[in-house]
Amino acid sequence: MKTKTLSLSTILGFLGLIIMIHSFNSQAATGDIVCNTAFGEKTFTIENEKISFHKEDESGISRSISSIESASVRTHKKHKGFTKTLYINGNKHRISVKNVQEFSDANDYLSITSPKGHEMTYPLSCHSV
Repeated sequence: MKTKTLSLSTILGFLGLIIMIHSFNSQAATGDIVCNTAFGEKTFTIENEKISFHKEDESGISRSISSIESASVRTHKKHKGFTKTLYINGNKHRISVKNVQEFSDANDYLSITSPKGHEMTYPLSCHSV
């Protein structure tokens, strides 16, 4: 009975190929992403690991009301998208984008959970800048 064994170079080559394919398919946003909820209630910009929430004043000028640095943002990368979790004023904000190449109002959302456990989920309209 003959058995075949794989050489070390074959195994390493196979692992290298898998890593290379995964790096091509993983989330790679080329620029900033701007998202807003319906009727513009919440608007924010994702710049790499930094998230800036915006508010428009009475004169129509948009300004950043809170900016969260990467140390306070937990990012979970998915196959083609990501989920970011952060806390603002005690509320847990979870931003989920399923695919950064094809944004979808049906699949992308912002979920805000209060300290008492009340949760509001908003569909997101996102685009790359």
